[in-house]
Amino acid sequence: MTTNQNTATNLVEVVYQEDLTKKGLADLRKQYPKSFSLDMSDDDEFKQGRKIRTERNKLVKSINDRRIGFTNELKAYGDELISKIDVIYDPIINAFELEDKRRKEEAARIAKEREAFLNKQRQEIAQMHDFTEQCKNQSSQFIADTIEAVDLVDTESFDKELIHEAIDTKKNILEALNNMYQAAKAAEAVEAEREQLRIQQEAIAQQERLQKQAQEIGERINNLRNDPMNYFDKSSAAVAERIEKLEQFTPTADKFGDRLDEVIQVLAQVIQQLKMMHQQKLQLESVAVTTDPEPQVQVSQEPVEQGPTLEQQERDALAEANKPVKDEVEPLLGNNFKSPVFESTSAPTGYTPLDLWPSSQDRADNEELDRICDQLDVAESYIEVLEQRLNKALAA
Repeated sequence: MTTNQNTATNLVEVVYQEDLTKKGLADLRKQYPKSFSLDMSDDDEFKQGRKIRTERNKLVKSINDRRIGFTNELKAYGDELISKIDVIYDPIINAFELEDKRRKEEAARIAKEREAFLNKQRQEIAQMHDFTEQCKNQSSQFIADTIEAVDLVDTESFDKELIHEAIDTKKNILEALNNMYQAAKAAEAVEAEREQLRIQQEAIAQQERLQKQAQEIGERINNLRNDPMNYFDKSSAAVAERIEKLEQFTPTADKFGDRLDEVIQVLAQVIQQLKMMHQQKLQLESVAVTTDPEPQVQVSQEPVEQGPTLEQQERDALAEANKPVKDEVEPLLGNNFKSPVFESTSAPTGYTPLDLWPSSQDRADNEELDRICDQLDVAESYIEVLEQRLNKALAA
């Protein structure tokens, strides 16, 4: 190091020796020592100072020009040497630098791929946390399926840098999901009990509604079936008016449900009964106008017990005829009508009620037969009423 420094110093001295040698530098120090000074207020000494400055500037410029020229020569020579050196080294250096670049690029690619792989696995770990969010407010079956999906996650496939984090995350997620599953099962059990109770209550309410509806329908049918009894004490005109209203009445399923066919049949029977009653009313009203005797007044000290009126007898007889009988298929068309008059062997008319009626199936198969049976049924009811009147008249 010292040898090189000495060589450089000698070289510099050679470069600048034409302008200023060591001896010249020493002569300058002697010529202008530190103690040398000029009185610049003096014109002659001021002029001397200007000359000294000019001398200094020339010397400095000469040295600087020498430096610049030497530097340019040195740089040109150095550049030439470098160019020659590069020609010698380039084949080796170029091959090295090309391989070095390839290796750095490959290392960067591998590092980038590894980072992408690790980021993907980090994302998979983060996605396991999303399972708990997805299962909030979900059914137990949904949570069970999610548990199965999480359980299938293969933590062994994770990089050694992330495998422990993946194992811990999977364990924690499964514990959280199992807790959510148990809570969901318990809530669903409670909800199932509530739903079962609601269904039972609805079934009971529906049954009550059906029972009430059936009761109301039954009451409507009974009221319709007993309608003729309301007209025993009515005039023939009132009966005719009722017949007209009933003939205009059309039963509907919303009022009678599955008993609509029964209502239609009962309606026809009631209309037929009222028509028979209407004919009887006309006859009775005609007889009453032509044969009504003078009213007789009986004076007695004892109160006289009054018997039932003819209208009351008529009503009682038809009510008895319409009373349902055990094992009777059709309440208004029964084949077991019983009457004390008909069963009496001493009935003055000698009329014997029909005790053998066509079967319900035969009547269903033959409309004409069914119509005749209906009329005969009503006629026998009125025969019974008339026989009661006759027996009472004879007994009096």
